Amino acid sequence: MRIITYSTKINRENNFTELVKEKAYNYKTENKHLDCAEKIASMICDLFELHTAAEEYVYLLSLDTKCRILGIFEVGHGTVNACLLHTRKIMIRNLLCGAGTFIVVHNHPSGEVSVSKEDISTTKRLFEAGRLIGIELLDHIIIGRKENGDSYGYAYYSMKEQGLLTTV
Repeated sequence: MRIITYSTKINRENNFTELVKEKAYNYKTENKHLDCAEKIASMICDLFELHTAAEEYVYLLSLDTKCRILGIFEVGHGTVNACLLHTRKIMIRNLLCGAGTFIVVHNHPSGEVSVSKEDISTTKRLFEAGRLIGIELLDHIIIGRKENGDSYGYAYYSMKEQGLLTTV
């Protein structure tokens, strides 16, 4: 699967925001569909090593309606325990790439994957914004870490799998 990460910039000619290709990755997978949180967590950790990051990062996966990745965006980079995340920033990127659905993934540098009040609040805002403009939030995944002897593996928490998306 070819995965492309994007950033955005202002076009000098017309003052519009546009997508700019940053990097492309060839990611080996059995199919082009990311249909479960485990596959998404694995891909994010393989590509960005999010489970070993010392600061909080937030990634947006903009998808078509068949769960094929249209683009991946780093939409937040924070401190050891917090990251500002603007709903507007996420929705602009979803609209620019024509997303029908989206997933948000962020890490907890502490390694713990337990959900916080801020995580739930952010998920509610994203869910509502997506609902209003017709782009469905499929999941919000938290990446953590677990020790495997001398190395680290990843752990994840899926708000969808835990039934939190139905209550937001």
